[in-house]
Formats: sequence, structure tokens, C-alpha cells
Amino acid sequence: MEMTWHQDVRNRSREELISAGLEVLIEQNFTKVGLKEVCSRANISKVTFYKCFASIDEMIFAIQHRIMEEITEYFEERMNVETSGAELVERYLNLWVELLTEQSDKVKFIGFFDHTYSDHYPTTELQEAYSNLVHENVLGKMLYNGIARGIEDGTLRSNLDANLTTHFVFVTNISLMQKLAFRGRILEQEHGTEVEELTKTFKEVILNYVKAN
Repeated sequence: MEMTWHQDVRNRSREELISAGLEVLIEQNFTKVGLKEVCSRANISKVTFYKCFASIDEMIFAIQHRIMEEITEYFEERMNVETSGAELVERYLNLWVELLTEQSDKVKFIGFFDHTYSDHYPTTELQEAYSNLVHENVLGKMLYNGIARGIEDGTLRSNLDANLTTHFVFVTNISLMQKLAFRGRILEQEHGTEVEELTKTFKEVILNYVKAN
């Protein structure tokens, strides 16, 4: 079905609000961000905002969804599936470090989202929509495929539980990336350890644990 003029305008306004919302939330460290600031940055009226989103929360969920899609695409374009399981896992960890270096705002936003909605969802509709996104978990499946392949091809330990190992690596890795995105430079000043050394050490610990002897 051909898109109408009104649908096109609404879609463009929605995209502008998503971009503006991400910028404002990052700049203000996700605190005290209201509708006025977002609309002003996007140069869009409040009336138009409510034609695109029912609330600030709905916009934030849309931003999170967009970021996860973009990160997934980033990984899919750079993962070489024609390689060993151990190499896939190492590449996966390297890509997170590259993402932290090149697009730290996206990693920060994921951390903000996880913290803000750690124990509740604003509405049932948003919960269901986000649950569907989490269920897809393409990034987790990429890691699982690498671990499962490594167990099968002998480059990873044969006694690993693929599901448990995937969950452990995924959760600890994203937690570290979020911590470093928010406080990496401060940690360098306080403890004298560079972000690059922390990520390198983390990768070595994981790989030493999962790799076959």
C-alpha cells in the first residue's frame, strides 16, 4: 500500500524525535529530561510528538529498539561465520570493544534503559513489545552459535554448557561495557588502569576459560 503524505510526515517526525531524544538524554545524563527539551531539539511541536508517541516512555523504548537493531546490524556486517568457534567468540568480544570505542553513546543508553526499567515497565503494551525484542536476542544467538560451534569443532572445551556459558559471557560483557562507557575515564584517573587494558584483560580471562587446552 502506498504511503500517504500524512504517514510520511509522521514517520519523518518520529525519526527526528528518536534522534533528538537520544541526543538530549545522553547530554543530560538521562536525568530531568522532559518533553519540552526533546521537542525543542527536534523542532517539533508537542502536538506532533503525541501523534508519534503516547509518552516519553514510549519514545525511550523506541530509541532502545532502534539502538539494538543498529548494534545487531553492526555485528552482522562484521562477524565472519566461516571460521572456528573460538575465533567467533574472540571476534564477538572484540566487536563490543570496538563499539564501546566508536559508539559509546549507544552503550550508555542501553545502561540507562536497563537501570530505569530494572524492576517495572510503564505499560503492558511496552512490556510485550520489548519482551518480543528480548526474545529474539540476535546478539545472544550470535554468541551462542560461536560457543556451540567451538564445542563441536574442538576449539572450545567440550565440557562447556553452551547455554550457561553464553548467558554468563553475554551478561558480564555487557555489564563491563556499560560501566566503562559511563565511568571509564574516571576509573583511569582513580585507579590508573586504562580502559584498553581492562577490556584486553577481560577478553583474555574469558578466552582462557572457554578455549580447549
